[in-house]
Amino acid sequence: MQALSGWDIYKAGNYRYGPSIMRNHDGSLDIWFAAAGSSFQNDETVSGYTALYDASSDHTAILINKINIAAQKFTTTKPFFSIDVNAPTWSRNGLDSITITLYKWDTSYAKTLEGTPVSTFRYTALCDNQWVELRSNNNASTTNSELFPAGSYLWTLSKGSAYAGAWFCSKAAYGITQTSFQNGSIVSGCFQSSIFYNSHLLGYGNYWDQISYQHSTNNGKTWTTEKMVLKPTYGTEDQLSCCDPAVAKWGNYYYIGYTSTKNTGGIDNNVYVARSKSPSGPWEKWNGSGWGGPSIAPAVKFTGNHSSWGAGEPSILIKDKMVYFYYSWDDGGVTTRLSMAPADSANWPALLKSYGTVINKTSIYGADHCDIKYCDSLKLFIAVHTASRMSANSKIYVWYSSNGRYFVNAGILQGPLQSYLHNCGISGDEEGHMDITKPQFISYAYGSSWGAWNTYFNPLQFAKNGIPVSIQKVTVTNNTVYPIYDLNGRMVGTSANTKNLQSGIYITNKKKVLIP
Repeated sequence: MQALSGWDIYKAGNYRYGPSIMRNHDGSLDIWFAAAGSSFQNDETVSGYTALYDASSDHTAILINKINIAAQKFTTTKPFFSIDVNAPTWSRNGLDSITITLYKWDTSYAKTLEGTPVSTFRYTALCDNQWVELRSNNNASTTNSELFPAGSYLWTLSKGSAYAGAWFCSKAAYGITQTSFQNGSIVSGCFQSSIFYNSHLLGYGNYWDQISYQHSTNNGKTWTTEKMVLKPTYGTEDQLSCCDPAVAKWGNYYYIGYTSTKNTGGIDNNVYVARSKSPSGPWEKWNGSGWGGPSIAPAVKFTGNHSSWGAGEPSILIKDKMVYFYYSWDDGGVTTRLSMAPADSANWPALLKSYGTVINKTSIYGADHCDIKYCDSLKLFIAVHTASRMSANSKIYVWYSSNGRYFVNAGILQGPLQSYLHNCGISGDEEGHMDITKPQFISYAYGSSWGAWNTYFNPLQFAKNGIPVSIQKVTVTNNTVYPIYDLNGRMVGTSANTKNLQSGIYITNKKKVLIP
């Protein structure tokens, strides 16, 4: 498998990442991405807060220590419980600090800061994209009887550590009058902040991610207008995010796996599943015993240290009438696990049985989730993931397995990949099988500015005889002898005695080799 030159299919405003790519029987392509989130503000079932910013507008992460102080003037006509500001830390968790302060507005920015703060609190051990909230009495207030009075205010973020920041959007929400400042100067745009009027809505007025969908009939050259097809459900376990989509179709349904959490720090994630008879929804979410209804339950519940990232980033395929349900499990180490269930059961998430870790990427710097497909002609499961993610040295690793439960690292995907890439996905058919006689693709997000990522689309090349182009014959030079491993990781010989091995694909010195 080798990547060929490709093209952008999304140009940053915000981001599209973690693609799930389906090649349909008619040759068309469906693709699902994690897309930037929005607000529950327009949901008639939710009330009690005001988002000051336009969630659909372009947004940029700004380091507080570079601008000294981020600030925003706002006015509310009724008492409120808290002001909440979204603070990125560039994928760092537990290492950064920031101070949020609220002042009663007094004539001008400078005069306001000369006054006594209404409330202040310093957050330490920030999680990435944590909602930094400020309540009355320096965050001691916990009930609706302890509110800030109506009026005009100025909040500030200051004393930011190395990677403490604030999200800045290009537009305010419709009908909102506000003024944003960077180090005392008025700037055009709006910080990502919300006013909460009730304590029970704390931190939940906005969601981070949702899932988008597009369709192509010309091998990804052009795509239909994007639709946001799966969003969090307010008041449930997935109300903060729907991201990292994985889609497969069998029987009468498309099934989509995704990541979410109830933790506003973005940690302690679980894996969720929904189903639909259409690739664009509407989706019925798994409720623990069936599909749909007001309740939502994880298909895979994280049981590790709740301060860890947790479980998520699924990949789904069907083989031998079984659901192979892969997912990340990050509990101090970066791994991929496998659970399986009978595909002919309508309620298969209830029957998932864990087979533990199948890929351990802990020793690979900057590794992220695996997307996994099955190649029938090679009789191999093929897994890909990025490493040194979001850096100039980013790359994609390829792993192989003959049974889907024991994978061997086969080295780096060759070809013209973009720098600063992360969260890749490879194409397969409705059941997650890769037919290498037909066009197949790999896609990923990339870009050096956090959150403002383009999305790239590379065709993949295979040899006509069905063997990946990068596979080579074993040779022995200068009397150097290499150990040879099968695709389950067992040493089966050396390059000096290949004649004793059956024909097939093996791994030696982290290279794929063909023994004829």
